[in-house]
Amino acid sequence: MKRFFLGTILIIVGLLYIMSANSYAQQKPAPYPLGLVADLTGRMSDMGTAIKRGMDIAIDNVNAAGGVNGRQIKAFVYDGESDPSKSVLHSKRLIEVDKAAILMGYNLSGATMASIQTAESGKTVLYSASASEKIWIPTKKWIYNVVPRQWEASIPMLIEVLQQKGVKKIAYIYIDTTYGQTGKETFDRAVKEMKFTPAIVEKYAPGTTDVAPQITHIKAAGADGILITGNLADTVMVIKNARDMGFTGPIVSDYAIVGPEFIQLGGKYVEGVVTTSLKALVAPELPANDPQKKVAMALYNEYIKRHGSFSLYAGHIWDEIYLLVEALKKVDPKLDPTKDADLIKIRAQLRDNLEQIKGFVGQNGIFNYSPDNHNGLPPRCYVPVVVEGGKWRLYKK
Repeated sequence: MKRFFLGTILIIVGLLYIMSANSYAQQKPAPYPLGLVADLTGRMSDMGTAIKRGMDIAIDNVNAAGGVNGRQIKAFVYDGESDPSKSVLHSKRLIEVDKAAILMGYNLSGATMASIQTAESGKTVLYSASASEKIWIPTKKWIYNVVPRQWEASIPMLIEVLQQKGVKKIAYIYIDTTYGQTGKETFDRAVKEMKFTPAIVEKYAPGTTDVAPQITHIKAAGADGILITGNLADTVMVIKNARDMGFTGPIVSDYAIVGPEFIQLGGKYVEGVVTTSLKALVAPELPANDPQKKVAMALYNEYIKRHGSFSLYAGHIWDEIYLLVEALKKVDPKLDPTKDADLIKIRAQLRDNLEQIKGFVGQNGIFNYSPDNHNGLPPRCYVPVVVEGGKWRLYKK
């Protein structure tokens, strides 16, 4: 009898525990869903992988701190495969099937440009981690960006570096993609405003494995310095071709190359190459009074702890996530992202709230968004960096 009575009590206690757990689960608010499209495979996988890793760091930290408005953040992740058409398909799925409140990632300029119409028609913010100014100029209602354009953060600064090194005849060579074409337009503007005549301008197609003809033209033009706008692997290819063909002048590169992979792939060939970067890449070398030092060190240390060497592309998604957090704080907390009518409102409030953000200290710079500027970054928000002793170091003139 006693055993029966004790067993009954245990059963009742167990049922009460299960009911209590189920009740808690039912009361726990649904998470805010975000969609990530990043190139985890293909020619841009170095960037996409770093973006995915940076997203994991940021979301883990936000959720560990309690999330936003009592809700966690949940990511739906898709591989853009370095193919803009795949990014369009993923964007559509994220909006219509996964019901994402916002789209993020997009490390390829071409993928961003291809996906803009999908985001605009779906009335969902697309947050790009790509460099082309065509993404946000002219302003598009639902499109935001966290990467400074080449005019503010790269090409004019690199021209100055070459000139300081005594270069008189600058050659410019670029990859024939959206990113490279924007670089060419930026270079043309710099030529006019900085009042110099380039030695020669050359280009190469994506997938090119040899630029010997272009280097031959550059040498024949008498160039004594080279500025490259390319992505990581192809930029290494251009540098190797130039050095193997006897070009000895300074070489600088636009900012899509910064990461440990560039040094691993280029080895001795890339020693001394100067580019520009967000500050987290050289966070330990920043002065103590730099307003970005705290956030730069936080990301740098966590990324190094998890992955061994730092990639700046993690900084792009860090900015996207934490800018999202700022915007979510002002979203009506009663709105439920699992309800279609509420999700529409969340998306609209996110868009409006992002546009009001001022003075946000991020990895790429200090953001000040406005209705006519969905990039929000000032000139010289990046710093020059150089490969020195097989490492990225702050470049000192």
